[in-house]
Amino acid sequence: RGSPQDMLLLLLATSGLLLPGIGEKVVTHATSAADVRSWVEEHCSAPGVVGFDTETRPSHRKGRPNPPAVIQLSTMHACLVAQVYVAPRHRLGRRGAWVESAREAREGADGVRHALTATLEDRSILKAGVGVDNDAIDLWQFWGLEVNGRVELAGVAERSRSLARLLATTTGVELSKPKALQASDWAAPLGERQVAYAAADAWAGRAIYERLSSLDASSFGLDAVAALLDAGERSCCELYAMRRARQAARAALADVAAQLGEEGLPHRLGSGEESHASAKRVITALSGHARTVARSLADSKDTRLPVDSVLDAAPEIDEVSTLGREDRSGVVQRK
Repeated sequence: RGSPQDMLLLLLATSGLLLPGIGEKVVTHATSAADVRSWVEEHCSAPGVVGFDTETRPSHRKGRPNPPAVIQLSTMHACLVAQVYVAPRHRLGRRGAWVESAREAREGADGVRHALTATLEDRSILKAGVGVDNDAIDLWQFWGLEVNGRVELAGVAERSRSLARLLATTTGVELSKPKALQASDWAAPLGERQVAYAAADAWAGRAIYERLSSLDASSFGLDAVAALLDAGERSCCELYAMRRARQAARAALADVAAQLGEEGLPHRLGSGEESHASAKRVITALSGHARTVARSLADSKDTRLPVDSVLDAAPEIDEVSTLGREDRSGVVQRK
């Protein structure tokens, strides 16, 4: 089996994504329950670790999020891009006409979602990625899917790293993240570039875990992580309740701060400027409290992995390669 550096280059071909030197189809774009079952049986053994990510159609209405539409799982050699939701209508292109989605596609996505249930629930199959708790909350909120065995790779909130940055730090791989693809319609039938983008994200999570476990097997080894999660992993229901509490706390403190900013104090304290300064100090304090409350309701101390300390002690990687940057022929190039 190759190292992350040996497996950087993904070639986009008509048959799917291929890894260099292997010549096999490594990405399955699942549009039916049979596709999922086949991939899981071949690639997803327990106990084990997979990279994990989701994609969602962007929402342009505040407070009205869309349901997750794609779930990605990946080993070091094979990726599953599973479409779990197809919207009733979608655009043809970025500015094209709205059209009805095929009933077969929508029913197929429903089957894909149900076929993934057991794998997502299985605590012996660890799901590694960045922002995995947020993805799990969304899957539970909209689809009732319980994601267990969540391995957060970003580190503590104060030093949280994006997926692309973490991949570059751990493996020397630069992951291209085109904004047009990030903001594309994931609830429509997927195109090849979307499948490639989604697969690379999940593969990145698996590659990061592979590197961290090689640096510190006592903390990131399969048995060590599984034991940590068995002792302290929160349910998706609890995560959802904590998210709602964070939102409510931030909104309440922001409302008080806004009122003080607009109305000031009910009585003058010395000069008008002095009253204004006092109100401003309170507003600043409220903003700090809002951040503290949000962190306290988001912090999973019981299942936190020592990502930051391991990376601080790791040797720097000099050579940087590129995953996801395409030339005009559509082939992903090594830098």
